[in-house]
Amino acid sequence: MEFPYGEWVIFFLALVTWAKKRATRPFFLMLLVAWLIGKCVEVVFPSSTPWHWHFARLVVMLVFWGWAWKRAEQRILPLLFTSFVLSIQTLFLVNEPGVIPYEAWVTTAVLIFVAWFTAHSYWGTAATFTGSILLNQLFIRFTYEGIVRRADFPDSFIWNFGVGLFTVWAGLRLGWLYYTEREKETRVKAYEPTEEQDLL
Repeated sequence: MEFPYGEWVIFFLALVTWAKKRATRPFFLMLLVAWLIGKCVEVVFPSSTPWHWHFARLVVMLVFWGWAWKRAEQRILPLLFTSFVLSIQTLFLVNEPGVIPYEAWVTTAVLIFVAWFTAHSYWGTAATFTGSILLNQLFIRFTYEGIVRRADFPDSFIWNFGVGLFTVWAGLRLGWLYYTEREKETRVKAYEPTEEQDLL
């Protein structure tokens, strides 16, 4: 997943929310500004080492993590538990790479499940997932220097998968809320007495 799907998703969501004047407009504009700041840092300080830092993505992840952290109900325990599970997965992948078929998909699915299982909410899962990824990046950088020859921070697969997952999840949540509101309005209208009924 080398193509920047995540960036395009954020960019188009920012355009849509700006054009339609949605309530989420400040959030997506903040993500866009964060991405631009990170991109400027990438241009000024280009990465020439095998440890390649995607500052634009990292800044967006930090901003998103801060936003989710404020809205999460359970914070510390899910983050610690998910980070522990992720570090075990990282140790396994460093020592036995390629043993699990489709290991990127499997490990990411396990990470999402653990984050959701411990946090029990959308924003809690988002904060746990993003925070554990950021902590794991530091863990890899300062623990595996000399062992891991090349690394992207963050990994392109994790970045694109995370943006896609939380965008689809948020869209489904909005659709469900819209559907339940419509159902409530329909029920209320069905039970409201009409003028003819009042006359009878």
